[in-house]
Parts: sequence; C-alpha cells; structure tokens
Amino acid sequence: MTTTSPHAPATTAQPSAAQPSGALRTVGWPAALALAVAAGLLAGALTSFGQTLLGDTPFQGLANAVSPWLVAPFLVGATSRRSATAALAGLLTCAAQVAGYYVAADLRGFAVGSASILLWSIAGVIGGPVFGMAGRLWRRTRSGDPRWAGAGAALLAGCWLAEALVTYLVVLRRPDEALVFALVAGLLVALLGRGGGHRALLIRLPVAVAAGAAGFAVLHAVVG
Repeated sequence: MTTTSPHAPATTAQPSAAQPSGALRTVGWPAALALAVAAGLLAGALTSFGQTLLGDTPFQGLANAVSPWLVAPFLVGATSRRSATAALAGLLTCAAQVAGYYVAADLRGFAVGSASILLWSIAGVIGGPVFGMAGRLWRRTRSGDPRWAGAGAALLAGCWLAEALVTYLVVLRRPDEALVFALVAGLLVALLGRGGGHRALLIRLPVAVAAGAAGFAVLHAVVG
C-alpha cells in the first residue's frame, strides 16, 4: 500500500502554462537579431518595388503605410525568448527596413530625402520595440500563458484598423484603400486568434484601435 505525507500531497506534475509549445519555435538572441536585420532589409527592399507594382490601385497603401512595416517586427519578436530581445529585435527590424527601402530606392534611381528618412527612423524607434514585444506576447498566449492573452494580436490588428479609419477614411478620403486595410485587420484577427484566442483578442481590440487612432491622429498633425 502506498501512502503520502500530509505535508507533501501526491500530485501529478503539470507542465507550466508559460512554456512554449513545440509548434512555436524560438531562437536565442544572436539568431533573433540576425533574423531581424535580414527580415528588415528584405521587407524594406520589397516595399520599394511594391510601390511601383501597386501604384494607382486600391492596394497601394500596402507598400506606403505604417501598418505593413509593423508586421515584420511582430513576427521577428515572436521568435524571441526574452522580452528585451524581442524589443531590440523589433527595433533592428524597423531600422533595417528603413535602410533596405532607401538603398533599394536609390539604386532604382528614385530621390531619397533626408527628412523622409528621419521621419521613418523615428517611427521605427517607437513602433519597432512595441510590436516586437507584441509578437512575443502573442507567442506566449499561443503557448498557454493566459497573462495578457490576446493583447499582442490585438495591437497588430488594431493598428491596421486604426490606419484604415484615420489615415485612409478620414484624412485621405480613400474608402477603397480603407476597405483593404480593414480586410487585412479582419484576416489578422482570424489568423492570430486561432487556437482559442479569438475572445481575448476581440475584448482588447477596441482599446488597441483607440490607441492606434490616437497615434495616427498625432502623426498626421505633426506631419501635416
């Protein structure tokens, strides 16, 4: 007969909810930072070519807006094991995107303005770490960590929806492009909320949209 001590009840060890699942691989900081630079340079260069291919179509905003450039730091941040690495990887991704875009644009014969480089660099300094962390929050949610469930995904989807409303619907008055961004936001909600996270994502989405809308309003007020 097996007995157990009242001071040490017999229990079956349960895996920690915060441990990453096997389906969501993470990498150490050297690989995460190398991935950030590579992904940023590629995304930046492709943006230059995308502006030519998508120009004068309802999809041109996909190569000429803030939200698309925040997808790369989000995904790179999702591969990071630590919060500090995710933030730094997000920053490096955005910096590399700026470099990749303007190098590609210069090589293609397009003028490169210092004011534009400064503006996008500042945007990357702010947005990169935030969305790198958002990617890590999303991965932790997918791995079973209930803290801040849905917050990371809501930030990314909310940014797309906020840009649709503020930039394309109110400021530029381009409802066709606003619709494209809204559809992308809906697709992100569907994809990032898979695995039971839709409810938490949708609960936090209005706050994320409001924060994003305020950010875009400030941006347009500063840029003019």
